[in-house]
Amino acid sequence: MKLLIIGSTGGTGRELVKQALEQGHWVTAFARSPSKLGILHHNLRIAQGDVTNYASVETAVAGQDAILCALGTKVIRKNTIQSDGTRNIVKAMQKNGVKRLVVETSLDVGDSRGQLGFFFAHVIRATLLRNIFEDKELQERIVRESGLDWIIVRPAMLTNGPHTGKYRAGFSASDRIARKISRADVADFMLKQATSNEFLRQTPGLSY
Repeated sequence: MKLLIIGSTGGTGRELVKQALEQGHWVTAFARSPSKLGILHHNLRIAQGDVTNYASVETAVAGQDAILCALGTKVIRKNTIQSDGTRNIVKAMQKNGVKRLVVETSLDVGDSRGQLGFFFAHVIRATLLRNIFEDKELQERIVRESGLDWIIVRPAMLTNGPHTGKYRAGFSASDRIARKISRADVADFMLKQATSNEFLRQTPGLSY
């Protein structure tokens, strides 16, 4: 498949690029600073651009089979980086007839609120990460209303642990879960969603 990976220089994004190449996909890594990726491969193309700039997003989206979005931000002040970027991705996909969109957000967004525990929901999310999670809520709404073949992946707290391929996905709100998962395993699951319809137009949580 021809896969466009947006957020390719982040923790999950870099794992997506690495694993997609290992699986034999043709990968386009969209990055504002390509030098941060640090991966070379004959099946890898770099598309330099800013996700908040529609023209650069549209150029990268054209001709792809699926888009995997692992946008993140370290900006804790009020911002709309993730939602604005996702809005551009959706618009470009609609214009170019690309249907499959896999987006990483987080547990504790939408109807998964509280699944990372009381302290996270009422202290960390409500204070330090309030603006980031408000934008994730908007990001998810844009995806849901897109009319695309979307899957929103909601991982637990991310770690730099190993790629195990063993995790839980799509659990209910009442299930007891480990509140962490490695970025490598998130990438594993996201890549599977590029071709699977198991969670089509759903918001599976992901954890151990």
